[in-house]
Amino acid sequence: MAWPSWITTALLGLLVIVIFKKLFAWANFTVKCHRHGCRKPPRYPHKDPIFGLDYVMGELKEREDGNSWAGKRNRFAYLGLTYEVNSWGRRTIMTMDSQNIREVLGTSFNKFGVQEMRMAVSGSFMGPGWEYSRKLIGPMFSRSQVSDLSALDVHLDRMFKRLPRDGSTVELQGLLKLMYLDLATGMVFGKSTDTLLKETPDDTAHELLDTFAAVLKRTGLRIIFGRLWIFTVWDTTFEKLSSDVRAVVMKYIDEAIERQREHTRSSSVMNKKQYIIVDELVKSIDDREKICSQLLNIFLPARDAAAVGLSACLFHLARHPDVWNKSRTEVLAIKEPVTRDGLRSMPYMQAVLNESLRLHAPAAGNRRRCTEDCILPTGGGPDGKSPIFISKGDNVNVDFAAMHYHKEIWGDDAEEFRPERWIGDNGHERHSWTYMPFSAGRRICPDMDIALTENAYVLVQLMREFQKLENRDPVREYVECTRLTTESRNGVKVGLIPANI
Repeated sequence: MAWPSWITTALLGLLVIVIFKKLFAWANFTVKCHRHGCRKPPRYPHKDPIFGLDYVMGELKEREDGNSWAGKRNRFAYLGLTYEVNSWGRRTIMTMDSQNIREVLGTSFNKFGVQEMRMAVSGSFMGPGWEYSRKLIGPMFSRSQVSDLSALDVHLDRMFKRLPRDGSTVELQGLLKLMYLDLATGMVFGKSTDTLLKETPDDTAHELLDTFAAVLKRTGLRIIFGRLWIFTVWDTTFEKLSSDVRAVVMKYIDEAIERQREHTRSSSVMNKKQYIIVDELVKSIDDREKICSQLLNIFLPARDAAAVGLSACLFHLARHPDVWNKSRTEVLAIKEPVTRDGLRSMPYMQAVLNESLRLHAPAAGNRRRCTEDCILPTGGGPDGKSPIFISKGDNVNVDFAAMHYHKEIWGDDAEEFRPERWIGDNGHERHSWTYMPFSAGRRICPDMDIALTENAYVLVQLMREFQKLENRDPVREYVECTRLTTESRNGVKVGLIPANI
């Protein structure tokens, strides 16, 4: 049975409109490129030029195999420091060029947004509002708060009690996650999960750990699948996980509200020694859902950045006993109690931390969407030196992980763990806008200073307590497990030899 003629006419008319819009957009794009002297960057050789499914499926395969960072580096080596891909029908610029990264995260910050993309894939989980979160946590990262290591000491002592003294194998990444979970829940929610006090975490801690890990993994997949996640209305698994996490956080909010009421009724002054995020939020926001979103925006980096970063450092130290011994010699030379300033006076310790973060930063990069037409300074044309025109609605993915391995910046041994590259004239100042394990610009991780201080402190205490850190993992390579952050899939399996043996 033939279609009615009006349906055929309507479909043909729709096709003509789509083609006309595409041609108009292409002509407009071409005119603007010529006007600004822009050239096109290299283009990924798609097998699927319409949706770019081949690129997406390749990324998924690399994630499954645990080598997504190596895959990205290989594409940059083949195509250049900046290239173009089709990601679900949207033009996306991939770049590891420091000039372009500085343009996106610094100079033209206001022309690139993240909220639209983030809300599309994790809105029901995290909610909006990064700027408010940053204003709120500012006092938490003041010099006095960063210098106060007493809260960390409590949880570190508990973790040390879990470490075997007979040289038997222990998996450190899991213990560090529990320690930083206990620390972060105390700072953010006002009540620590205290997982390290118990043989097994209680139901609330288990619920928070398991559901948080699951929802982050699914969020990472939603980011990769891009526009296909228009069907998120039917993604009931993600919605259930998000609801479970938020339900746990709501318990902490209700407890904070009750604490506030108790202090109001008794006219007493709340203890200000420790800055607790949830207590400050309940004073200024009367919407529990908004409070929950703000807490989750803060809790994610507070929990993951330090634990993942320190785990990567110990992963490398276990495979480089000479570096462990050299750093330990520096640590043992300092007899007085450890302070923030004392940690800063250990140059080799700082070099070890910087080098491990260079090789395995918790996050590989940032995704941004252009909110108004703009220009990237380099990457176009046959020689890769011409500017690139970016239209409103285009995505730009800046890749820190690939840049951290770039041999023109770091030398021919860029893939090697060598802390000495940070000593003397080769120090951190040399690498502005080429070393950014915590991102850069206005969205740089506010937790950076406190995470580096805490990780250095934990390393110092480990080196004072143990003379050797031995690798016990038969797999020497770092196998990635990528959610929103990237950690070691195999953990950090080591043997610790006490100093008094």
